[in-house]
Amino acid sequence: MAYFDCITYCPDTKALMTEVAKVAPERLIKDEQGNPVGFAIDKTPTIRNGAETLSVVRVNDADLAVLKSLKSIKILAEVPAGGDLLAAMTKANKAVYDKVYPRTPVDITDEQGNVIGQYTPPALIGSFA
Repeated sequence: MAYFDCITYCPDTKALMTEVAKVAPERLIKDEQGNPVGFAIDKTPTIRNGAETLSVVRVNDADLAVLKSLKSIKILAEVPAGGDLLAAMTKANKAVYDKVYPRTPVDITDEQGNVIGQYTPPALIGSFA
């Protein structure tokens, strides 16, 4: 069975939950009150910027078909498992990725609030071992 890594973009997570409930209800994750809170798929932690999200997912052929059937998710890059996702993105998809996941250096402060260094987030939001 073939596996693929993808970077997925979702502009509206509420719309995604509604769509998953219709297209693949067995994959809908609900909280204790029965409210939809997630989509069951192998992924790294989700990056959020407002309602927009990015995830790196690892899927087999069947899961990839489910992803591609969802109108509320856009696949920004798709490679065989372990491939170079960043290199697989088009310029337009990279612009979407950069908008949701800016890599502006972040100050690191000590207990008194003094800047003691900077951290620059990595280029790729996540990966599988």
